[in-house]
Amino acid sequence: MSDQILNGLHETIEKAMSDLNVPGAQVAIIKDGEVIYSEAFGYANLDENIPMTKEHLLPIGSSSKSFTATAAAILAHEGKLKLDAPIRTYMPEFKLSDPLGSIQATTRDLLCHRTGVPRHELMWFNWDDLKRQDLAVNRIRHLKNNIPFRSGFQYQNHMYAAVGYLIEKISGMTWEKFVEERIFSPLGIQEYSFRIPYPDQNGKYARLYTPDENGVNKENVPLVIDAMGPAGSINTTIDELAKWVAFNLNGGKAGEQPLIDTALFKELHKPNIPYQILPFEFPERVTIGYALGWTVDLFRGRKVVDHGGNVNGGSALISFMPDDRIGCAVLTNANSNLFTTALSMEIYDRYLGHAGEKDWFTAYQDGMNTLLAAMKGQLRAIYGTKIEGKPYSHDLEEYAGEYTNPGYGDIHITVKGDALHMQFHNNSMDVKHLHYDIFTFELLGGPHPVSFATGVDGRITSLSIPFEFTVEPILFTRK
Repeated sequence: MSDQILNGLHETIEKAMSDLNVPGAQVAIIKDGEVIYSEAFGYANLDENIPMTKEHLLPIGSSSKSFTATAAAILAHEGKLKLDAPIRTYMPEFKLSDPLGSIQATTRDLLCHRTGVPRHELMWFNWDDLKRQDLAVNRIRHLKNNIPFRSGFQYQNHMYAAVGYLIEKISGMTWEKFVEERIFSPLGIQEYSFRIPYPDQNGKYARLYTPDENGVNKENVPLVIDAMGPAGSINTTIDELAKWVAFNLNGGKAGEQPLIDTALFKELHKPNIPYQILPFEFPERVTIGYALGWTVDLFRGRKVVDHGGNVNGGSALISFMPDDRIGCAVLTNANSNLFTTALSMEIYDRYLGHAGEKDWFTAYQDGMNTLLAAMKGQLRAIYGTKIEGKPYSHDLEEYAGEYTNPGYGDIHITVKGDALHMQFHNNSMDVKHLHYDIFTFELLGGPHPVSFATGVDGRITSLSIPFEFTVEPILFTRK
């Protein structure tokens, strides 16, 4: 069976990495509790031509969610938390923008993304000094929902931060300490961190990369995501991550010692709500539902449990077929790249006897290219709305000032030369005039409009930005 999976796999991986522009990768395959394959490929540092090794640490991104869900299940196993009890049972100060959600939302609701709150990703991006308690207690309540509570799936990172804070309140430990002591230690996971140092003086971490418009990989500065840690801050190596796959294939046992009772462990892998993350699908793989920190699908009729992860310059995947006791983990230093998922499909096809029937790398990359092109077109569409000859209504100095939103925090507008400048958390951006009192700025690879409003006294009173396009523009009032 190992030969069936591994024959020519090394060459397949190397070719796919070249085709999909992946600088470096680590790959492990686990079968029946044993690691049958563990290799590193490509480069950890392109500028210095340093090869990737299995000792380099890489981010697992949102694959961290499976650890947070398991941490909550451990507390449930100990009788300290009920997954279906309202969050307010343990955290009375918890509140959502939806009054019903505030009262009824449970740990399960937050872990399976059915609160009705959309992503609101730009709220926390580069907010380095945001605190987890502030986020969970004070900020989340001001993030507008766009569908009713429990009416649908919407991927949401903030809710995992809230569950992390809940774990802290119940356990008396930080989320990081709880994961270290209650999960990493029993599994023998020793090489890990919750933040990537920058600069990395010891070369312990692989450099992270995003290709520019010409496909040239440019190094990323690692994000500081301390507040959002339970949603995606774990960094580790492939051999350590293989232990996590083995744990999940072993029914939640560290060796012969269960960390969670069988019934609770099954809850982690049980679908709770239909989901869709990618806007394209394949007939061989049918999405079933989002569980607790995991997605559940059928691949050629076999149950697949997995979760991907992406941070600035790194993509990862943890995946397994529990009934077949086979799984894999893939870590890369390539941004928003589906090489990870495609490789898991290639591995499973080899295991199931379908080797060579489908080029999963091309299939996933074609889907991603179409998606990115559509997104780029939507983002750039704002420039096509420009009305020539329509000036702004005030002197530039009158737009300058501090503006605030109770969920998103503060924006500082200044004048630099003959233009406006915006400071939003650790994001520093030039602001260019479009027409009337509408301006634009670039953030995360695309333009965003900012609209200034004038009060009855003739002063600029607020600005609005559609940071989350599924709800009304976010209003920042002048201090």
